[in-house]
Amino acid sequence: MATINDAFIAMSGLGFETAGKVCFGTWNNYAVLLRQGTGKNLFATFAVRLPKVMFDGRKELFREVKENSGNKLKPAGITKTSISFSIPIGKAENLSGFLSTSLKILTDALRNAGVAPADTCAATGESRPDSLCLITKDNVQSFQPVCAAAIRDKDLKTREKAEENQENGSYLMGFVGALLGMLVGLIPNLLSIIFASTIWSLLFALVPLCAMFGYKLFKGKMSKGSIVIVIVLSLAAVLLIPFFTLAYYVFHDYGAPLGSAIAYAADYMLDPSSFSDYAGQLPQLLLFMALGIWIAWKYMSGSTNSSQVTSVETQVATLRPNPVYAQPEDETQY
Repeated sequence: MATINDAFIAMSGLGFETAGKVCFGTWNNYAVLLRQGTGKNLFATFAVRLPKVMFDGRKELFREVKENSGNKLKPAGITKTSISFSIPIGKAENLSGFLSTSLKILTDALRNAGVAPADTCAATGESRPDSLCLITKDNVQSFQPVCAAAIRDKDLKTREKAEENQENGSYLMGFVGALLGMLVGLIPNLLSIIFASTIWSLLFALVPLCAMFGYKLFKGKMSKGSIVIVIVLSLAAVLLIPFFTLAYYVFHDYGAPLGSAIAYAADYMLDPSSFSDYAGQLPQLLLFMALGIWIAWKYMSGSTNSSQVTSVETQVATLRPNPVYAQPEDETQY
């Protein structure tokens, strides 16, 4: 059975290039990114520009793709800047022929539905972009038309910002910001627990997300240590849930002054004999917080200086002439 690597090798014979876990190139003037899908499927993402996700020709596009492919090619995602389709490669015997036929069906259907290849820069929105490169747009990685000067300018600014943060960023100020962000992220969870008597696991993702946002806002040093600080504070937030919940009930149900309610909750939580009263809920809270950290991981790991620099380096390294607009003499730049 054909594998993703087999597909990438087959596409190299059709003019595509491979970078890590993705393959990219152009087909019928559409910039295309190929990546691992579910099972033995390949996801093909086409760079486009749509006025809205629910565009007028959407149903006709999907109907034509279904009919012309014998229901083998299926929609896999759509944004204003990209449309993805799933291509099953597991049972394909002539992989190169199957992929070229599939790409032709998809690009023909796109054109017939009035969805032309993207013709503006994904970074600036300028017309007549002279290049193409890998870029994340609308939370989807794709191969998009860009203006090379804008990408190189972004690369320079990102490097300068990372160097400045590495030299002047403060773990202490970052910790303060992360602590405040963590407390803000706890508020929706506390409201859910107190007023709805329900624990929403997805709300726990707000804790590390807000903590990282606060860390960045207070100009903390964006090294891998920032992730450690955010994770530690997020896990510590688990203990604050029963603390704030108890303080609220003492304040609301017994009419105690807010300061007294907080002091009572603190004394109660610090009393070793009281641990068994709230210990039973801690495993569930820790599990939900671990899920929240997992959900927020992409944002947290992508916020470090090294990740930011690597991201723009990848973009610059994958800059290629846009065959639609680039002039022959421009190829010496790449």
